[in-house]
Amino acid sequence: MQVEIEQVETDQVTHGEARQGAASAEQIAATRAELRARFSATLPDDYATFLSRTNGLAYNGLVLYGTSQNADKPGPGGFWQGLVAANAQWRDGPGHESYIVLGETDMDLFTVAPDGTGPVLRDKVSSDVNELFETVAQGLESLLQRRL
Repeated sequence: MQVEIEQVETDQVTHGEARQGAASAEQIAATRAELRARFSATLPDDYATFLSRTNGLAYNGLVLYGTSQNADKPGPGGFWQGLVAANAQWRDGPGHESYIVLGETDMDLFTVAPDGTGPVLRDKVSSDVNELFETVAQGLESLLQRRL
């Protein structure tokens, strides 16, 4: 996953796009606690590793949520898609209560079960499973490679 993140960041720098930087251990711990409190959910360790390298990412139609950004407190470049804030919005509509959304594309949601397992790519509209991944890291690598 590190190689793909570095390639994305190099491309972002080349094109003058904002990068989010790494999340601190404190930010990741706070996100873990807030996910548990609000959604009875667990942050997958692979996603915590991703956040420790880049605190969210918006690249070529792929958005992977960060730790604490929200519409009132955006990150660099106006990036507002924090994990908790985005999941609160997804829950405004029916059908998204049974999983945690880690990120999205124009057509799909990258999700895990509330216990942080079972990473899948789901259709945004129907929630049908389009692709299964063995690990969150594998899903992240696949999503990033498709955008490079």
